[in-house]
Amino acid sequence: MRILAPLAALCLIMAVSVVSFAQPAPPPTLVQADGTHVEWKEWLTEHGTTAVVIWGSWLPEDQQDIKRLAKIRRTAKAKGLSFVVIAIQEPIEASREVLGSSGLPWLHDRHGGMLKHLLVYQVPALAVIDNDGTVLGRLEVDSGALTRWSGSN
Repeated sequence: MRILAPLAALCLIMAVSVVSFAQPAPPPTLVQADGTHVEWKEWLTEHGTTAVVIWGSWLPEDQQDIKRLAKIRRTAKAKGLSFVVIAIQEPIEASREVLGSSGLPWLHDRHGGMLKHLLVYQVPALAVIDNDGTVLGRLEVDSGALTRWSGSN
């Protein structure tokens, strides 16, 4: 019996630790293409429900991704959604170099706070997020993902 109590306590501590790791981090402050800072919650309030792509220019085949992202943006617009690319874990100059001339709206997240906030484990990632910050759906990053999305995920 003496062994069971410490073992049960250890199991409880481990269970609480796992749950705490699954909690999203607070939303980060992001940098807009013009260099100004914006709170993620403010940005969502202004733009409404948004298709968000977490992305980095360091990903393989980033130029092909730009074409795919442009298709996702058109689909988002057709569904009445805003669209934004959040460039993560790179200097803003790298984001500007690739995204600056793409015509895509983008935000910069130097340290990857959005990965923790949205609980993203693989990049690129696509999520639909409402203006309150609730994730309505997590989708594959392909040009047909939003077309297939029913909004009830």
